[in-house]
Amino acid sequence: MKNHLGSCLVIGLLILSGATSLASPAPTQTMLRLDSAAFPAPTAAVINGETTLAIQGCDQTTGIPGEPLLPVQRRTYEFPLGTTITTIQVTPEATFTAALPAPVTMTPRPQIDTLTTTPSIAPSPVYTQDQPYPMAWYSSQLTGGLNSQDQPTAFLTLELHPVRYNPVQQTLLYATSFSIDIHYTPSSSPRTLANETRFVIITTDSYKNLLTPLMDHKMAHGISTKIVTISDITKGTYFPATGRDTAEKMKYFIKAAHEQWGTLYVMLVGNYKQVPTRDVWIETDVGLEYQELNFACDLYFADLYNGTGGFSSWDTNNNGVYGEWLYPEGHAAVDAMDFVPDVHLARLACMTKAEVRTQVNKIITYETTAKNASWFSRIVVAGGDTFPNEGGTDYNEGEVTTQYALNMMPQFTAIKLWVSLGNISTENITAQLDQGAGFAYLCGHGNPKNWGTHFHDDTNWTAGFNNKDIKQLSNTNKCPVLMVGGCHNSEIDVTPMNFITGLLKEGLNYFKVNKTWLGEYFLYDYVPECWSWVFVRGSGGAIASMGSCGFGCDGDGDYNHDGIPDCAQEYDGWFEINFFRLYGQDNVSILGHTYDQDVTQYCQNFPVLTSRYDAKDMATHIIIGDPTLQIGGY
Repeated sequence: MKNHLGSCLVIGLLILSGATSLASPAPTQTMLRLDSAAFPAPTAAVINGETTLAIQGCDQTTGIPGEPLLPVQRRTYEFPLGTTITTIQVTPEATFTAALPAPVTMTPRPQIDTLTTTPSIAPSPVYTQDQPYPMAWYSSQLTGGLNSQDQPTAFLTLELHPVRYNPVQQTLLYATSFSIDIHYTPSSSPRTLANETRFVIITTDSYKNLLTPLMDHKMAHGISTKIVTISDITKGTYFPATGRDTAEKMKYFIKAAHEQWGTLYVMLVGNYKQVPTRDVWIETDVGLEYQELNFACDLYFADLYNGTGGFSSWDTNNNGVYGEWLYPEGHAAVDAMDFVPDVHLARLACMTKAEVRTQVNKIITYETTAKNASWFSRIVVAGGDTFPNEGGTDYNEGEVTTQYALNMMPQFTAIKLWVSLGNISTENITAQLDQGAGFAYLCGHGNPKNWGTHFHDDTNWTAGFNNKDIKQLSNTNKCPVLMVGGCHNSEIDVTPMNFITGLLKEGLNYFKVNKTWLGEYFLYDYVPECWSWVFVRGSGGAIASMGSCGFGCDGDGDYNHDGIPDCAQEYDGWFEINFFRLYGQDNVSILGHTYDQDVTQYCQNFPVLTSRYDAKDMATHIIIGDPTLQIGGY
């Protein structure tokens, strides 16, 4: 699951030069796309009694916790959505065998962002099987979503396995070259998008009129916009109401708007009761210290199609449980999920009319005044030692990831608030944000009411920044786009009623803390509004916030011994850094585009369809803000 930041953050979609246009052939004509891959022989190093394998230029790994850590290469091919992939042939052209001096390193499970030690994981049954792992020279996944030009696209991602390991015989089978033949049939009716309504705002009846000034503002900037209420959707005002509950009816409505109006952007305006979320059941750590059975997910509404162009229901067994992926490790997902966005969707989690008015004025003011403003050229980052005493390495993970993010943003003036600099504190975070910034990135630990980190090798907390601190900010009209690394900072379905629910469910365990149990009281999911929304909802704070509504995941240490900290190469760290790369290096400057290309690229670089932690990483992340926001203003 490793990606060298210098090479693999820049993701190439392999479209062979000279290839015939995919939309032009007769629908019945089978086409062929040819490719090849070459690799040097792998190198092996024994470290701490385990074999680490490396292949120059092959910087990703298999990435399934509990299974052998082997180098792979993932490459993605684009086809118009609706294309049928008939056959894939990946043929090794030269193979060799070699004996290994020690067992191959096992892929660790990710670090949970609230823990200070990585939980252990049992080795996979793969280690007892007298056969090569992986079982084949390649695997593939087909997903559907928008490409970088907002075209409905089928993404075929091949995972090439140049090395295959037999753990019983402790031997390696490897190949130095492959030929790749992809046979496909173009869609008989390639999808083209209308241009009737690019932006749909879904809200409640009571908020509709308050959003009219925002609609007028968007229209004045060439974004055709329509405000639709939940009652419009459930009554079938525009399209027949389809679905078992309001959330599913919303998703079918978005699909119809995308297909018939050409809608590319959707903003949900209302809290989780007014404009429902979807509970998703990707289970982790059931019965253990950091159990999480389900969480609120807005990506569900944006993932409309699977790779064949069919509807992505997230409930393929039709049992009313969405995104079902049962614990423990080793279980495959029950429901097929695609994860790649087909529309750019975000939410303003407004609870009152006053909050709606504030957001409308805030977005309009930002987009009309931020351009060329001196405050926008600043980026504020904060971090420390996220996982003290991790063992084997001694990184300050929050500093590592924020520095990689800064490397992607050289055009901005960097303000570093780090434990190693001795300047991280609640007061300094407040003072720097009050001066205004184009971006802010806080990387550490979190819950719905707080963010914080640690001094080096110190498990005590420092530099907490809680909901009360956010409300004291005075940076009105100088608000950053905010990225937060931490658990549950964006848990938009918090409610004070959770306090009573937690007591009824857990009893006195609700307040218990030991090595095997953390009572849900300490998750603070009973606050009125989550941290990320508190940051956005006022006149100051942030113009948008991106974070996790569940437990976050991070790499820890340096398990493949490549000299690059795992916290920057996988899970939350990769995702967060890649967002800044897309803006700072690729100039993707519309918030929904930047965020969704990040999600899409994550899905093409990590095994989201087979690894519950990668899947959960994407499903828990949420964007609070306006998906059409022109970052830095017009």
